[in-house]
Amino acid sequence: MSDNILSTRGLNTLMFSDPYAKLCFVAHLVSQFEKVTYVDLDTTFTAFFKAGLVRANSIDIYLPSEGRLVPMVKDILESMAASSVVIFDSVNSFYNLFCTRERTGGLNHLLSVILMLLVRRGMDESIPVLATSMLRYRKHGGWVQSPASRRLLQRKSAARLSVERIDSNLAVTVVDHESIPAGTQVVYENCLITV
Repeated sequence: MSDNILSTRGLNTLMFSDPYAKLCFVAHLVSQFEKVTYVDLDTTFTAFFKAGLVRANSIDIYLPSEGRLVPMVKDILESMAASSVVIFDSVNSFYNLFCTRERTGGLNHLLSVILMLLVRRGMDESIPVLATSMLRYRKHGGWVQSPASRRLLQRKSAARLSVERIDSNLAVTVVDHESIPAGTQVVYENCLITV
């Protein structure tokens, strides 16, 4: 079901509170697709991949920095037709790329433009685009967990998923999806990465 859980009709968002659960799920996804384009903003996946703990059929890993971000996005867009899936990991770390104190307006707009360019190209080529976002606590009528760039991810996502560890398995819960009922839970057995 991992291929069906991702939509090609818009952005796919994976929300998580446990970074290890997110890492294990994206590692599982990477192993399921023929060609992966991986934008690793927090470098965790890259470290596990280079250590030989994550397997991939074929993968292009991009490690953006402030000065290289725009040319890198251009390269990704030009090469996307050869990909089976694009993973943008993690929205939270996007803001850390920039040394400026401006943390909202302009950066939110840039993030939105980048994600929508990837999604538009993905829709044209029938390639799912997955963005990950760690849940953090926000005061909204009491403290509640909310993803970074919540408005963007809620409004633009064709599929919103959350992942958590349950014993030695991963449970992915459908929060919102174009064809799978909300609340559906998919359990992936024995998907945890062991060091």
